[in-house]
Amino acid sequence: MKKLLFLLCLGLFSFGFQAQDIPFQIKKSDVFKDEYKFSSIALVANDGSGGLIIVRSYHGGLFSSGIGYYFEHYSSNLKLINEFDYPMKYADVEKQSSVLGLVMDGNKIHIIDFLYNRKEKAYICSANTANVNDFKFAKTPLFRVNSDEIKQFSFFNAGQFDGDSGASMIINEDRSAFAVTLDIKDSKTETHRLFLYDKSLTQKIDHTFTRAVKDRKFSYENIDVSKDGNTLYLLGKVYTQEAKKKKEGGRYQFELTRITKDSEKAQVFDTDEHFSRSLKTIIFEDRLTCIGFYSDKNDNRYKGISYFELDPKTLEIKKSKFNPFTEQFMIDKYGKDKDKELKNLSFRKILINAKGEMVFNAEEFYIVTNYHYSPNGGSTTTTTYHYDDIVSAKISTSGDIIWARNINKRQSTGGDESYISYTSTIKDDNAYFFINTGEKVKKLRNDRIQFGQTSTKRSNLNIIRINQNGDFDYQEILDDKDNEVPFMVADGAISGSGNEIYFLGRKGKKKQLLKVTL
Repeated sequence: MKKLLFLLCLGLFSFGFQAQDIPFQIKKSDVFKDEYKFSSIALVANDGSGGLIIVRSYHGGLFSSGIGYYFEHYSSNLKLINEFDYPMKYADVEKQSSVLGLVMDGNKIHIIDFLYNRKEKAYICSANTANVNDFKFAKTPLFRVNSDEIKQFSFFNAGQFDGDSGASMIINEDRSAFAVTLDIKDSKTETHRLFLYDKSLTQKIDHTFTRAVKDRKFSYENIDVSKDGNTLYLLGKVYTQEAKKKKEGGRYQFELTRITKDSEKAQVFDTDEHFSRSLKTIIFEDRLTCIGFYSDKNDNRYKGISYFELDPKTLEIKKSKFNPFTEQFMIDKYGKDKDKELKNLSFRKILINAKGEMVFNAEEFYIVTNYHYSPNGGSTTTTTYHYDDIVSAKISTSGDIIWARNINKRQSTGGDESYISYTSTIKDDNAYFFINTGEKVKKLRNDRIQFGQTSTKRSNLNIIRINQNGDFDYQEILDDKDNEVPFMVADGAISGSGNEIYFLGRKGKKKQLLKVTL
């Protein structure tokens, strides 16, 4: 009798796992075509009258050269009102050009670019500015750096930061200020030049950061801009001689540096029995936190989530916690609570609710390269990008884990990665994840499910919801049979309020916009 009741409860739990009452609305634009096959959403902004401005970056493929931006003005029902094509063109003396990012200031939009002028032998950062009502662009120089100051140069995606070389742009959460940072050539010390501007292009900071270690001994984790747009926080992993002699923990230390117009202050994170593999800075109005995954000494597996809270002005460490993964998380992951290998976690996004609690999201990401040898002695290689389980944990304002969940997923690609992985957001204390799957959701043992492979030929859009207690359910939003194009779920753009998510669909040159409202 007990066994019968257990099986009955188990069946009811499994049946209720897929809820069909997740509230959302969808709207689609008309299917359209444009000249360039490859494009992605770079910016979404309200027009102040119920409509929205969508900016898409584009680039040519193998047989079509060119880069630039499509500016599109839509009504609230995604009906196209106006559009403008802005190709990025440069003079003969200008080369190595790159767009670092886009910033909105009311009805003005700034395209921040960075290029090398051969005639002046200088790298020049400029803002190309236009009003969204007429799209008449004018260029304003922001700063320049002599070419002999910059080491081996390369450009990176907007909003990301790479510590090895190059230029990058970082925008704060409120999109009211942005920083541009450059790696400066110096064989003896790690040196970066940092510029901070508000959205009206007023310069707030011009600062040169140095650390008395060789470049390869200093690895940047991230750079953040404060909410008020007046302070920079630079987080780095430093391999010092002192850390190298450590017998326990990681043989490095984390250093957080606070930079204002007139000052620079640093704080060191160092532990013995645990060590953080990576950290991410999160800035609040009245507190500063660093969060990441940690491992135990002599163990490369991830054991849980580390949390540090600091005073945002003095950088005094107020709290330091190492939260092991919960029993529920291990059951999600492995079917029962057991100590198994957990590696290859890659940070994706941190969501913050109205209470100041954080939802920390990551994904199991790794790359596999296979070598194939032919009988005549030749060889070829294939590279596969794996995007597997989603890891999500909610952290309280005191740094404790409220819940931690693992969403089983198996997806990989050898080509376009935009259709796999996921986009996440938060609304009303619920965390949401949007993923594609090309097959029915697979049921695993111990009341678990697994989302499977997708492709451009078969791609069903799903929404996953984790509520405030850590319980999750899911629902299919769109079946691929009802769509002319598959949607690039990894590149979703989220509105300022967080409840509107926009996806671009693409199949060849055929495209469509999708709006999901929570």
